[in-house]
Amino acid sequence: MFKKGQEWYREEEIADSYDDSRFTGGGKVLDFREKEMLLSLVDPKDKNILDIASGTGRFAELLSNEGARVIGLDASKEMLMHNKVECVQGDALNLPFKDKSFDVTTSMRFFHLLETEDIEDFITEVERVTSEKFVFETLHPFSLRLTYQWMLPQDSSLYSNSLLKKKFDDISVVKKANYHEKFIIPYGIYQILPYDIGKSLNRFDERFSEKQGWLTSTVYWELHF
Repeated sequence: MFKKGQEWYREEEIADSYDDSRFTGGGKVLDFREKEMLLSLVDPKDKNILDIASGTGRFAELLSNEGARVIGLDASKEMLMHNKVECVQGDALNLPFKDKSFDVTTSMRFFHLLETEDIEDFITEVERVTSEKFVFETLHPFSLRLTYQWMLPQDSSLYSNSLLKKKFDDISVVKKANYHEKFIIPYGIYQILPYDIGKSLNRFDERFSEKQGWLTSTVYWELHF
């Protein structure tokens, strides 16, 4: 089962204001860095890509503009109404696609909504429809995110790298798991800052996160199948 955040994303008011409330001001810096990181892990050109939890289409549109054939999937029809790529409303644990329909699957800002007991089923289902690899991000427990985690309506799960690495090693369809640690400063802090301050903070963040990976709030994973 998914956490209560799934219901939160189905609220029309949340969907209508989602991008404007997060990716203006300092959020523009966050948006740029997230997209830059995704493109460093995925070469979209001429690839068939599934974007799970596509939401308003921020990442799906990026991949499409870079030459991919993208289908976005989300449980929230309210979020998908703002998405400009081809979309399907559906369940991430029961993907409505044939085996090996996609070269690559991506999923940003979703894994934290998964319960621990659903991780293996989710990864196995992604592998069923994906021929090459799965790129996604997780939120780390030992980070500054703990300072405001209790305030969030999404009821997020924070997963350590060691816990996930062990889980992925135990899933037979995963041939290799790589991770990349980014963002000392959590997403939520960028989103409330003016652009100039966010830009300055980002310069510090990028330098510091290279040397203090264990403090990072966000971890990007590549699972090869």
